[in-house]
Amino acid sequence: MAIVKCMNPQCDYFERAVPEGDCCPYCGEPLNMESSSYEEPPSYYSPIETPIESEPISSSPSGYSSAPSRTVVEVPTASLKLVHATSGETFTIDQNSAMNKMYLGRQDGIPSDRPVIDVSSVPFAERVSRLHAYVTWDSYTNSFTIVDDNSTNGTILNNKALTPQQSYPLKTGDRLEFGREHKVIFRVEIS
Repeated sequence: MAIVKCMNPQCDYFERAVPEGDCCPYCGEPLNMESSSYEEPPSYYSPIETPIESEPISSSPSGYSSAPSRTVVEVPTASLKLVHATSGETFTIDQNSAMNKMYLGRQDGIPSDRPVIDVSSVPFAERVSRLHAYVTWDSYTNSFTIVDDNSTNGTILNNKALTPQQSYPLKTGDRLEFGREHKVIFRVEIS
């Protein structure tokens, strides 16, 4: 598959690879396909025809014709799953939710003004702080990251204690532990 890059200097994806198509899905800039050999996009990109409604020219007071229909390409979003090691309970965070901080912790019936994935149902959840850590989506590296939010018992990623308020990338197969007693352990799965 050929690599297509957005050439709009004002786009966040300037000179970065974007999904193939007629235009950049992030800024709408037409893509130059002449320099690359075009291939059909992968099957997980599903084009959706979006017709633009208009009236016939004869009934339009301005005399303008309708714009042609356009193809919109939906880009799949990533999701992160935390699978509890002993219970198998799964907690899912999608890329869009992680654009802002998505907290992991215990709500214990207390409403929070922050979005929280409540893990209080897993065994030994009392070792998890109410706002223990948070997950974000890093759009520059296209990956999920985790930050310990000054939790009481700490966060451990692959047997290394996290420095509070420092961001760490997550990948499939990572071992995430809340607290230091090896009681609240999750396996990371990213799709």
